[in-house]
Amino acid sequence: MIKLYEFPLSPFCRKVKVVLYEKNIPFASVFVDLFKGATKAEEYLKLNPFGRVPVLIDGETVLYESTVINEYLEEKFPNPPLLPKDPVKRAKARMMDEAFDNYFMGALGPIFTEKFMKPAGQANEAGIRENTAKLDGVLRVLEKELEGKDYLAGEFSLGDIGFAVQLPRAESMFGLKLDGYLRVQAWLKRITSRPAYQKSEPSAEFMKGFQETMAKMRGSA
Repeated sequence: MIKLYEFPLSPFCRKVKVVLYEKNIPFASVFVDLFKGATKAEEYLKLNPFGRVPVLIDGETVLYESTVINEYLEEKFPNPPLLPKDPVKRAKARMMDEAFDNYFMGALGPIFTEKFMKPAGQANEAGIRENTAKLDGVLRVLEKELEGKDYLAGEFSLGDIGFAVQLPRAESMFGLKLDGYLRVQAWLKRITSRPAYQKSEPSAEFMKGFQETMAKMRGSA
């Protein structure tokens, strides 16, 4: 059976979980406790020398990097397809997946550091505003891409999943506003109603523990 080494709140882990659930691929979840430095342990570094989640193990195959993992799953388990057959739409799906990794998460990561990894009152507010503006720029791109379409590549694909798993969290945890982005809001509702998406959500118990741990860390930082 496939094993997925994951931290449930990681959008990169959730990207993979959504694909596994969409394709009805049985897998075993292995919790990786980031707060205890599990990704820096010697045994974990044998799986991913860069010390990040997720890692997927399929028999003798060990893969890291969520985008690559999902491409592997798409090729090995082609049904139901999560990349369009049309080459242009297929490229668009991959392009949007890359945009999520590079532009959206590239801006959200620094905000996370400022908001949650520094003591209260010591965050770089100018940096937060700058990166929030970058996130808003990404939303404008999504709104334009969704003109006349239900999904970013014209049909539900790998290009939708990353943005969809993280946008609700960006709203609730980071204060990102979706007001005015009506196409994005409608698109997000379509995806979050999918059973695979809902199965990928972190449990309430996990979220409670996460919030308590973050509060402790900020208090002792």
